[in-house]
Amino acid sequence: MTNYKSLCDEVLALDSIIRYCGLADHLGTLLAKSFRPGLVPLSSPDETEKYTMQAIQRTGAIQGGSKVGRLQYVIGKYENLVRATIPVVSESNNKFYLMLSFDLGSNPVMIIEDKVLRSVEQYRQQL
Repeated sequence: MTNYKSLCDEVLALDSIIRYCGLADHLGTLLAKSFRPGLVPLSSPDETEKYTMQAIQRTGAIQGGSKVGRLQYVIGKYENLVRATIPVVSESNNKFYLMLSFDLGSNPVMIIEDKVLRSVEQYRQQL
C-alpha cells in the first residue's frame, strides 16, 4: 500500500517556499496533506477540501488535445499565495492530483519543473 503522506512530506521538503502539499484522487478527495512546519494555513480544512474539488474539476475540463499534448500543471496566482495543480497518472492508470501552494515572490515553475515533477515520477509506480 502506498504511503500518500510520505509523498506529500517529500514534496514539501523539496523547497522551503512550498507552503502546502496535498494529494487527491480524481474525485477531489484529499488522501493526504502536509503543511510547512510552523505555517498558519490561510484556509480552513473545509475551504481546502472545497478548493481541491473545484481545482480538479477545472483541471479535468482543460482538454489539451493531441496537438498540444496532455496537461502537465496549472498555476494560479492569488493575492496571498500561488497555487498549483499537477495531474499524476499512475502506472496502473489511476489519476491523482498533487495540490501545492507556494509563497508569493517565488518561482513555482522552476520548482515544479526542476524538483516536483522528478520527485513525483519516482512515486508513479507506487500510486
